[in-house]
Amino acid sequence: MPSRVEMPSISFMVARSSPGHIIGCENKLPWHLRTDLVRFKKNTLGHVILMGRRTHDSIGRVLPGRTTIVLSRNPDTGRENTLWNVQETSLFWAGDRENALFLADFLSIGKGKKDFFVVGGEEIFRMFSDLFYKVYLTEVFGDIVGDAKFDLEFKYPFWRQDSVEDHSKSDVDDYPSRYSVLVKRDKKTRYRIFPDFLTDANSRRDWVKQNLPKFTAQKTAESPQSSSLLLFPEEQA
Repeated sequence: MPSRVEMPSISFMVARSSPGHIIGCENKLPWHLRTDLVRFKKNTLGHVILMGRRTHDSIGRVLPGRTTIVLSRNPDTGRENTLWNVQETSLFWAGDRENALFLADFLSIGKGKKDFFVVGGEEIFRMFSDLFYKVYLTEVFGDIVGDAKFDLEFKYPFWRQDSVEDHSKSDVDDYPSRYSVLVKRDKKTRYRIFPDFLTDANSRRDWVKQNLPKFTAQKTAESPQSSSLLLFPEEQA
């Protein structure tokens, strides 16, 4: 029988100026905040992150230790990764919101993660604004000029503040900032219908142990150059 499965939560991770709510200028961050970059890495490592094409191009590389999904009207067809061979650092492309959501849900469940991160830019935040549940928000205090904004407000009683940290300007941070974690009080939970084979990690691991020798033998027969098939890399001993 099909099962009704709760999907991972969607979290936004965004840094914006205060005042102005600027998040970018000419497809670049208009500041350098090492403290915020370190925190971004810590929060997203091991997770799925979802971004637009311009944000991906501005970063200039695939962020290590994360699974990146790039949402673009013109997705790159020269893909390095497939759902059957997900590495620690992976890159996937999606042509629309529904395909991006499917990939993010599928890959997050495979990693055992309960949420994934939307990280920009302006159009992508707007596209998922009806679905996200939590925001990791850095307010950068300064009169900053830019061409991309994030204008959403997070006010009581619709949102609660779980934590807040203030940081001063320093040798590694161009501006003073405030970092907050805010959670929506009325959570919108998404569900999908999955067949029973989408089970817990222990069941998947047992299935791999029983079936991997068959796949390995088949793969070797098909291509002597390759003697293994990686099905669930995060679960392989």
